[in-house]
Amino acid sequence: MVEYNEAQVWSAINGNDHPSLSGDERAVAGFIPLIEDLFPGINYFSISGFGQVMRDYVQPVLSKLFPDLIGRSADEVSRDRTVNVGAFLPSNGYEHLNNPKWKKQLEELLE
Repeated sequence: MVEYNEAQVWSAINGNDHPSLSGDERAVAGFIPLIEDLFPGINYFSISGFGQVMRDYVQPVLSKLFPDLIGRSADEVSRDRTVNVGAFLPSNGYEHLNNPKWKKQLEELLE
């Protein structure tokens, strides 16, 4: 398990940058470690691939893990509080794109 500040996880769930995040934390590079921790081994090729992974995998998974952060206002969230994030579903490279079994497993874990 890895600790992330609550503001960054809130940002990933809600698709908005929390005001307390630094420029690096708001950038794509700031979210790559989160993706890698949730989906060890995952590959995506481009910025559009990053966006797809965030939208289709990271947001639903974090919403399941931290439902209390959904729809909260930025004022109710703190970068000083941390949450633990661990591996959710490994992906062998681009398996998430072309293996229906992987997607089915993700769907089952999200139920």
